[in-house]
Amino acid sequence: MMVSLVKEQKGNEFIQEMEKTYKSLEEAEKLLKRTPRNMILYVDIENWKYYKKHPDETIKRTTSIVTKKLTLGELEIELLNTIKRDKPKSIRELAKIVNKDISSVQPKVKNLEQEGLIELKEGNKNSKIPYLNYDEITLAI
Repeated sequence: MMVSLVKEQKGNEFIQEMEKTYKSLEEAEKLLKRTPRNMILYVDIENWKYYKKHPDETIKRTTSIVTKKLTLGELEIELLNTIKRDKPKSIRELAKIVNKDISSVQPKVKNLEQEGLIELKEGNKNSKIPYLNYDEITLAI
């Protein structure tokens, strides 16, 4: 199964993301000299240069994941929608919103994270904040 994750962002947001990843455009270019076959890095650098000149332009970035073990049932779809819509501050809060026991939600959230559909960020008191960083998810079977 192929999963396409689509995220819309402005050029300046793309640049901030690249700065987190590579520190600076110059550092990215140095890295490319050491790894000239790194096509992802090459494309990132070309896009970085373009969006430095066009920071307000909207970008539609797509990331694709190929997986054999992804299972998306009704609960997983509901969790993804709830994470995007309600932005819960913890997995416990997410379980409460969907009216499910934490013991049934926790493993589903972990699987969604392992498949790259969501991120878990550090929260208060050892909690994890589920975060969906995409505007659209498309499945190709």
